[in-house]
Amino acid sequence: MTPRTAGRPAGLTPLISAHRGGCETAPAGTYAAYRAAIAAGADYLEFDVRVTADRVLVGYHDALLPSGAAVAATSYGELCRVAGYEVPTTSELLQLMADRAGAHIDLKDAAAGPAVVAQALGLLTPASVVVTSRDAAAVRAVKRYHPDVGAALTIGGDAAESVRAAVRWPRPALWADAVAAAGADWVAVHHRLARAGVLAECHRRGLRTMVWTVTADSSLRRWLARTDVDVVVTDRPTRAAALRAARDGGRPPACRPVR
Repeated sequence: MTPRTAGRPAGLTPLISAHRGGCETAPAGTYAAYRAAIAAGADYLEFDVRVTADRVLVGYHDALLPSGAAVAATSYGELCRVAGYEVPTTSELLQLMADRAGAHIDLKDAAAGPAVVAQALGLLTPASVVVTSRDAAAVRAVKRYHPDVGAALTIGGDAAESVRAAVRWPRPALWADAVAAAGADWVAVHHRLARAGVLAECHRRGLRTMVWTVTADSSLRRWLARTDVDVVVTDRPTRAAALRAARDGGRPPACRPVR
């Protein structure tokens, strides 16, 4: 199937991105979580990208280990030892996704962008890869070197970040302006800030939209029913897929990313 396009016809059900693979059956960020998300029918698998001291690209969320050491200053073997599990490498994750799901790459280390996107394009089509970042320069770099890969400017987060974003961009048009200035063709909006006017304005300008991170059943039902949302990012991909299937009468999603 062809991937969804911005401004798609009303009625298509949003796709599901499994945030760190989800945490319903296994700890988030583990190989077991990502395998479970694929089995559940997630359309994208989301993973955070960092680089270890020995230059291994890993899917790891935090900048610091529980010991207080920086991931960037820690070898891959030591990272796994301190974390207490086999931390996924991006190369292994992408191989897991090939022909099964799209890659939702969240750049925690902007410098890792070129290398991880190159890895992804060795296994997946450009249409099945989307990169998210708060760093506008990183977004611009992705689009400059890989114009066919989706790139999203991430907006919002905790309560303080959400307040700052709302003050900085009080009108929907300003949100879309900020995304355009970053050269992005997607916007990834925290659910606290995903107001109808913002999403509608982004879609009107041909931008694709993500809402993150959605957890409760009521919220999942709400966002999965929206026609101005392209992707719902969730910690509960199995539940999200079940709610989507129930809403759609058991039909598969109207459109999935090209593998």
